[in-house]
Amino acid sequence: MYRAFLLAFVVAVLSTTARSRNFDFHADTFAFANQTYFDYKQLSETQIQISRRHGHVPDFSRHCFQMCRSVLQFFKFADFRPDLPKVSEPEYQEVVRKISRIPAWSSGPKDNIVVPGYRDLHDFSLGETMVLQRNLGLWWPAYWRLGNWRIVDPEPRCGQERMAKWLRNELDHGRIRDVYITRLKPINHCLVVYRYTPGQNGDLIFDVYDVNQPGKIVHLTYRASDRSFYFDKTWYYRGGLVSVMSLYVSPLF
Repeated sequence: MYRAFLLAFVVAVLSTTARSRNFDFHADTFAFANQTYFDYKQLSETQIQISRRHGHVPDFSRHCFQMCRSVLQFFKFADFRPDLPKVSEPEYQEVVRKISRIPAWSSGPKDNIVVPGYRDLHDFSLGETMVLQRNLGLWWPAYWRLGNWRIVDPEPRCGQERMAKWLRNELDHGRIRDVYITRLKPINHCLVVYRYTPGQNGDLIFDVYDVNQPGKIVHLTYRASDRSFYFDKTWYYRGGLVSVMSLYVSPLF
């Protein structure tokens, strides 16, 4: 009886340990980018012109929700096994669908889903780009998530302060998080927050994965002085103030 209990305890500890690991920016992100629906043209240092594309819209566009959700799901629920032989395309499709259907906010299945033949998500997305892009999910359902309607309500500064503390606490406990950032017309986008660095006077500099800019380190900075978040300047956003909301923490949000 004692031995059985001890064995069960050891297995539980090893299982928990196996799932607890640090996020690796290169290994745990996609090799390909989310393409934008609109064209972005920089007119000056502070002004970017946003217009509809003239011509063909990229096949893989408007998937920032799906990609951010999937990074979280693969990090939590996938078991990459480069020691196993690669399988057929239909089998990889089923693997991707299984992982994508697990609620990102859940603790997941008892055993993680095996991804044979690849060492990490970056490697997998290089070798099976089309399989992933075709099976992560359609773009439009994410636009109708109930939680998205929060963008029409002004974000109080106390709410942004709570968000910064929540993100810090989650990261302290080894949990990466998806967030939704918005300024209505200039930007509505998703990011994966995976690390932070304390700044001066209570500021927090969050490192984020931006699916529009694969391989680039991007920052979301919380300034305690005005209890607000600021996003880096990019080719599609002039940089500056954004409202930050939690994402994929429940069926509604």
